[in-house]
Amino acid sequence: MRSNIAAPRGVVSGEAFGQPAHRRSLVTSAWHGVELRHLAALNAVGAERSFRGAADRLGYVQSAVSQQISQFEGLVGTRLIERERGHAAVGLTEAGEVLRAHAERVLSQLSAARADLASLSDGEETTVRVGATQSVAARVLPGTLALLYERRPELRVEVLERRSDEEFFSALAEGELDLAFTELPIAAGPFSSCKLFEDPCVLVVPAGRNGAASARPVTLAEVAQRPLVGHRGWRFGELVEAQFRARGLELRYVTHADSDATAQALVASGRASAIMPCLAVAADDPRTEALALDPAIPARTLALCWHRERRNPEALEAFCDAALDACGERFAGRMASARGRRHAEARARLARSIADADAQPPAAARARA
Repeated sequence: MRSNIAAPRGVVSGEAFGQPAHRRSLVTSAWHGVELRHLAALNAVGAERSFRGAADRLGYVQSAVSQQISQFEGLVGTRLIERERGHAAVGLTEAGEVLRAHAERVLSQLSAARADLASLSDGEETTVRVGATQSVAARVLPGTLALLYERRPELRVEVLERRSDEEFFSALAEGELDLAFTELPIAAGPFSSCKLFEDPCVLVVPAGRNGAASARPVTLAEVAQRPLVGHRGWRFGELVEAQFRARGLELRYVTHADSDATAQALVASGRASAIMPCLAVAADDPRTEALALDPAIPARTLALCWHRERRNPEALEAFCDAALDACGERFAGRMASARGRRHAEARARLARSIADADAQPPAAARARA
């Protein structure tokens, strides 16, 4: 069915040549007029589900976003946005969802290209920008960097600490980070990862309050009866709650914290407990103790994640190797049986990334040279 949306003035529709616009070549069809601003507007509206939110996200006025969407619809010859009178929220049509998926890839590729060009200004000295949460930065990075600098002293590492994986995936997609420590599964997008280790959950309680009970694991039913401190930045928390709901149990949160240290400090005050991954717990804090759970709930899995379209995979391989070896030394009892296999899998993925980078078209290779 033909769209009633007219093409913008000065744009010749594909139908004028006897073929639908989407079947003509990009040069001769209206698609030749599609610009990055149209893709960015559609992606923002799809993410925010409102024109106002999209405008705030892009730094535009709302009317500019509406105009770009209308132009985009005219260029492609179909409606992309579902507009309902009296409703602030908007949705994408099926065509809009399809185009948004392509728009995300195009914008991500452009961000990778921008980051690659910016990295050329470093000359011979390579900088690896790594994202990590507080607990990873404190307990995994020191050993990783010690091994990395021993093997590759010419590399420089810049560390960006954030609270949530969502911030890391956004920074990776935008080219602001080269690598990030995240939990599996990774977000949908242009990402690859290598698994590091599994981090089991424990119940952190005030020290000296449990007596002989400290010698035995805590049942999930007992956990559900305790007041708890939640952690806003922990993506795996939703899966933990699902484990309790599957047993007909609901967790009772009395407060939430934004950091591991704050959550543990609130437990130390004596009024609540907290379910936390082992890595996030400061074992040298005498005010708290960690108890095993019975039955054990699935552990979170930590990994290194990167944008698979970025150049310089050799530097990423060096960092991943150092992280795998550092984690193997620190968590030997926890991961020794599977470490060799994971290391081989990670190296194979990185080798494929290097091969893909080397297989660029001749023009691109000449430009890079």
